Amino acid sequence: MRKFMSQSGVVDCVFLFVVVLLSAVPYAANLGFHGDDWSNQAELTHYAGLGTARLFVHEWTGDSDALVRPVMVAYDVLCFAAFGRHAAPVHVVNTAVLGLATVLLFLVLMELQIDRWLAFTIALVYGLLPHYATDRFWAASHQAAVCMAFALLGIYALLRSSRPEEPHPKRWLAIAVVANILSVLAYEVALGLIGGAIAWVGWRKVIATRGRPERRLANLGGVVAAAGALLLIGVLKVRLQHRLIYHHHLHAVLSRLGHLSWHAITQAVQFNVWTYGIKLPHVLYRLEQHSALSGAAFATAIAITVCVAAYLWRNMETSAAPGPRMSLGLIARGFIVFGLGFALFFSGLNFNFSSPGINNRVTIASAAGAACVLVGVIGLACWLLKRDALRGRAFSLAIALVCGCNSLAVSGLAFFWTDAASQQAAVLRSVTANVHSLPQGSVLLLDGFCRYSGPGVVFETDWDTTGAIQLALGDYSLNADVVSPNLHFNAAAVDTTMYGQPELHYSYGDRLFVYNIRYRNLTPLPSQAAADAYLRAMNPTGDGGCPAAHEGDGESVL
Repeated sequence: MRKFMSQSGVVDCVFLFVVVLLSAVPYAANLGFHGDDWSNQAELTHYAGLGTARLFVHEWTGDSDALVRPVMVAYDVLCFAAFGRHAAPVHVVNTAVLGLATVLLFLVLMELQIDRWLAFTIALVYGLLPHYATDRFWAASHQAAVCMAFALLGIYALLRSSRPEEPHPKRWLAIAVVANILSVLAYEVALGLIGGAIAWVGWRKVIATRGRPERRLANLGGVVAAAGALLLIGVLKVRLQHRLIYHHHLHAVLSRLGHLSWHAITQAVQFNVWTYGIKLPHVLYRLEQHSALSGAAFATAIAITVCVAAYLWRNMETSAAPGPRMSLGLIARGFIVFGLGFALFFSGLNFNFSSPGINNRVTIASAAGAACVLVGVIGLACWLLKRDALRGRAFSLAIALVCGCNSLAVSGLAFFWTDAASQQAAVLRSVTANVHSLPQGSVLLLDGFCRYSGPGVVFETDWDTTGAIQLALGDYSLNADVVSPNLHFNAAAVDTTMYGQPELHYSYGDRLFVYNIRYRNLTPLPSQAAADAYLRAMNPTGDGGCPAAHEGDGESVL
């Protein structure tokens, strides 16, 4: 390993990192803020005068859910301190974090004694997958990339600490414990991978000390320490976090175990094999139908395809293509890795890992399994060729083509997010030009535009509109929301729902207004009669004529 990393391995790492950066060229500069980003930006701007350190403390202690994600808070505060309210550099930094996670995955696979080129192609495919596309486009989900990078660093350090010949195992163990803790304190999605790595290293140590029980306890000390630290952090998060994703009672889970198991199986097949696998040509066709594939996207995809093909063709031995046994084993391990990432979401039937919308923000850990499955399937297909040389060349070209197609799919999905950012700018320009001198504490309902551009979020609820309107009008006493099928003009007040749950309640009166972007019209809503009159004149269907959409998925485009 040391010899490998002192020679070609460094070049491999640089290549992986650069390819991930290159894949973001068509869209990174045009991405904006969406959803929770706006409330974060308003809060950070409002209290920016506190200074970076005090701002971190304020943000960390101001929300019970932020208490268990201090790494996420620190990342947000540092990005704000460095870039202010400029979105593009924030997304560039996140792309670099994803590139680093790709390199770390490669190092983890190498530490697991996987063949260099198999490890390289798995990491390369992983770095370009559209499966976790939202983590590339939505700043509020960048915590998932940070979580994954720290998790892979922790797993690599844990594996290094367990080397029999490692001269500094305690140092690597300390790095592993710290990195794993930072991962879980950023987000939770890599918890299953970390737990699986700890279990695997523990099992290997037990096997290594078979017949020598006197050494077993000492040999397992590091693994026990890592597991104990992870358990402690997990208990603290469960006790402190309010918006838990694993909130179902045990008896409720057991009562519908069959449905949950079937849901997990279908999710595994769709995620690993179908949506961005067998169905990928159809996905690209649908994106082209929506005019989402730009010339820059095609040029970048072609450049990635050529670079990957040339790099593998020149450097990879033709005999390095995986054989049937290795490919089948890789596919099986890929589904196991998927399961480790999916485990936290097993109790929910509403999780769709293959959604192109914000629901896929939690799939970045399971995507490592999808990369294994995809490379394994390519290896099996190439083995149908009779000659080793043909297999190796076909494997190189197939990996390059898959990387190019994945890059193209990601750029196509990015189109909707950049379009959503453009629509946001138009909405806010209209508001600032036509809405003036609202009473303090007013509520402004926005209408006359669609909440989504495909999976990309324009403005969808109070989470984003309040922060955006506060920043646009310079009044932090204002609240805002969006007229949509989730907003109901009832007898005494306007009530909203989100994800099927009650959200907010706005009483009629002299502080409730609706502004229509299309007609540039500001209307007070002192009563239900005024609200009904507005709807009859401006929005008789209540949905603004927008395509059907759903929270977490946006509009269907694939």
